[in-house]
Amino acid sequence: MKISKNNIIILASAVVLIGIIVLLYFIFGNNTPAHLTSVEVKTSNITETVNLNGGVKASQGVDLSFESQGKIVANYVKVGDKIYAGQPLVAIDSSILRSQLKQAQAQLDILNVDTVESKTNSNLQVAYQNGLSAAQKSVGIAKNILLTITDIQNTHFQTQSMQNVPLFNAKQEAILSLLGQSSTSLANSEVLGALNGGTFGLVQNAIQNPTQGNIDSVLLALKASLQDVNNMIDAMPITDTVTPAERAVISSAKTSIDAEIMTTTANMQAIANLKVNNTATISTANAQVEAAKANVDAIKAQLAKTVITALFDGQVDKDNVVVGQLVSSNVPVVTISNDNLEIDTTVSEIDLPNAKIGAKANVSLDAYGNNVNFPATIFSVDSAPTIINGISAYGARLKFDNLDARIKSGMTANISMISDTHANVLAIPKSAVIQNNGNYFVLIDNGNSKKETRQVTVGLHDNKNIEIISGLQLGEKVFTY
Repeated sequence: MKISKNNIIILASAVVLIGIIVLLYFIFGNNTPAHLTSVEVKTSNITETVNLNGGVKASQGVDLSFESQGKIVANYVKVGDKIYAGQPLVAIDSSILRSQLKQAQAQLDILNVDTVESKTNSNLQVAYQNGLSAAQKSVGIAKNILLTITDIQNTHFQTQSMQNVPLFNAKQEAILSLLGQSSTSLANSEVLGALNGGTFGLVQNAIQNPTQGNIDSVLLALKASLQDVNNMIDAMPITDTVTPAERAVISSAKTSIDAEIMTTTANMQAIANLKVNNTATISTANAQVEAAKANVDAIKAQLAKTVITALFDGQVDKDNVVVGQLVSSNVPVVTISNDNLEIDTTVSEIDLPNAKIGAKANVSLDAYGNNVNFPATIFSVDSAPTIINGISAYGARLKFDNLDARIKSGMTANISMISDTHANVLAIPKSAVIQNNGNYFVLIDNGNSKKETRQVTVGLHDNKNIEIISGLQLGEKVFTY
C-alpha cells in the first residue's frame, strides 16, 4: 500500500495526538477522554484510488480554413450543429474558376486523339494502297520487259559463249526474283509467262490480303526484282547483229525499269515518312490531351478548395463565418470536433504503476459537482515523460464508458483512478491507526478494563477506512478521534 503525502501528515498528527492520549491516560486512568470515540471492527470493501486532474476534449478537433483568399457566399451550419464526414460547411465565390473550367473542358473536347489517329492511319492506308497499285503495275511491266529481252536474247545470243555468260546469269536471277523460279528453256516465252511465284506471287497475295505487312514485303521484293531486270538489260551485248529497232526496244526497256525503280523507291519512302510523322503526330496529340486533362483536373482541385467540408462525423464548435465577408488564406473560419470525448491528464512517476491501460476510474466534472460520477477507462499512457516543475509526469488519456449529453469538450475533470480493490475485508477508520517507525498501532477499547495498545498489519485504504490484515478480530473495538 502507498501512503500519500496527505496521509503522512495525518498520521504524523495522529502520533502527536496519541502522545496526548497517553498523557490523558495517565491523568485520567481508565476514564476515556471525551473527544475519543469507540468503533467496531467491521468487514468492508476497500478500493484504493489515485486522484488526478484533467480536462475533457474531443479525440478529433480541428480549425478549418481556406487555402486561398475569397468572398464567403454560403454558410451551411451553425454552432452546435451535428455534421457528417464530407458535408459542406462553408463556401467562397467560385465563379471565375467555373468559367475557367468550362473553357478548359472545351479545349479538351477539341483534342480528340481518336480522330487524330484515324486521320493519320487513313493517310497511311492511302499510301499503302497507292504503293500496292503501283507495284501491281510495275511487276507487269517488269514481266513484259523480261519476255521482250528474252526474245532478243534468243534471236542473237542463244549460244552460251563467254560473251553471253553475264546475260545468261543475269536473266536467271531476274526470272528467279520476279517469278520465283529459273527457266531451263531460255527460248520458251510461254514457260516464262506461266510462272507466277517470286515478287509476282507476292503482289497477287497482297491484292487478296492487303495488310500493311504484306505490302511492305511486296515493295521490298519488287525493288530487288526491278533491279535484277535492270541488270539483265545492262548485261545485253549490243553487237552489230542487233538491229536499230531492237536497240530502241532495249533502250525503252531500260528507261521503263528505271522509272519503276524510282516509283517503288518513292512509295517506300512515302510510307516510311508517314509512319514517322504519324508517330510524332499522335505523340504530340497525346501530350496535348494529357496537358489539357491536367489543366481540367487542376481547376477542379481549386474548385474543391472553395468549399470547406467536414473531415469526420461530429459537431460544429465555433463558427466565425459572415456571408459576404472577404476571408484571407489559412485563417480559421469554423472549428469542428467529433463526438468521441476523452480526458487528458498527467500521472506522476510514483502513481504510474497504477495507471495501466484498461484501469477503471470514476470521473466527476466541476460543472456537476463531486456527487455525479461518470465511469471511464484508461486507454493510452505515454511511454516517455514530460517534465513539469522538475518532476517527471506521464500523459494519459481516458475514455468515458458511456455516452452522456451532459459531457462537453473543455470541462474540468476530477479523476479517481482505481488502483486496487479488496472485497469483504476487515476495516476500521484511518484515524484509528497510528504509525510509528514504519509500524502501525491501534488503541483497543476493552470497556472499563485497562486500555490496550496493539500492533496491526494494514493493507489498502480509501478516503475513510483502512484494511486490517492482521492484529484485530471482527467485532473488536478501537478508539478513533
